[in-house]
Amino acid sequence: MSTSDRAAKSVAEAQVVDEAVPAGPAPAAPGARPATTWLSDIGVLGVAIVWGSTYVAMQWSGQFISVPAFLFLRFAMGALVITVLSLRVWRGVTREEVSLGVLFGCLLFGILSLETLGVRYTLASNAGFLISLSVMLVPLIERVFLRVRVARSIYPLTLLSLAGCALLTLDQGLSVRSGDLIILAAAVIRAAQIVLFGSRSKGREVSLIRVTGIELWVVALGGLLLSLVQPERSWHEVEHLPGDAWLVIAYLGVAGTAFAFLTQLHAARVSSPTRVGLVLSTEPFFAAVFAVVLLSEHLGPAQLAGGALVLLSAYLGRWVDARQRSSPPASEVKE
Repeated sequence: MSTSDRAAKSVAEAQVVDEAVPAGPAPAAPGARPATTWLSDIGVLGVAIVWGSTYVAMQWSGQFISVPAFLFLRFAMGALVITVLSLRVWRGVTREEVSLGVLFGCLLFGILSLETLGVRYTLASNAGFLISLSVMLVPLIERVFLRVRVARSIYPLTLLSLAGCALLTLDQGLSVRSGDLIILAAAVIRAAQIVLFGSRSKGREVSLIRVTGIELWVVALGGLLLSLVQPERSWHEVEHLPGDAWLVIAYLGVAGTAFAFLTQLHAARVSSPTRVGLVLSTEPFFAAVFAVVLLSEHLGPAQLAGGALVLLSAYLGRWVDARQRSSPPASEVKE
């Protein structure tokens, strides 16, 4: 998710519901009360704040535990909470939902492994900004592989975003941190996952909460299996985790995963995916704030400008893409 954790922000890009419905793009919720919508916005803003803090939490916890063991503990906690709180929804789970959940869970495991590893070798603020590059990559990937019409303004916005990335990653001359490259790889895979999720689930009768739950369990299982490659090391790390590290992992599992997904489930019923996505676009800003306040990271003028360019292009990109998708002309490019 965000990271962003992101605990899989791919779900944040699609309609998220708690019953089995077609999983294609959704219109704004009809008849939603303004007060309810604003309360939903506050909840989603809380998700953005939590996800912004996860980069600092992941970087700090990296001194105590390996990536696979970390992912197992975090996502086992998050998946367990979501499963328990949505037991009634799990009746009637289909083979198609299992296959989708396993597919996207494997992709999510790859994304989160790269994010968790990358943030250990770069600034937490950089990671928050760079992962948002996936927002600009989504329409470009759709254009190349799915031949979906892309608004012309997306191209200059993409260049603006890339310029921001250059300012962020080249803050020490021509040298680039290895963590920056790892986070950029995660952004590319995340964008591909969002596109694949939309194309594979569009028009199908699936429950996204069940698919999401399976995704999270797959991530936890992937972390467990990789931890068993070096069982003695993993067990030693878990056994000697300090109490504050357990609190941080629990925070990431419950707040950064379970709370984040359940809040989005509620928001999608009273708001719209576009509105939810725009609020979530503030995540990199909060990532930078937490990095400066908690880790005393210093952002120079070039990094501040780069982060602002990435954040601005991501925000405008979501808005432009949403207008393009809701416009009357067909989205397919005619030969």
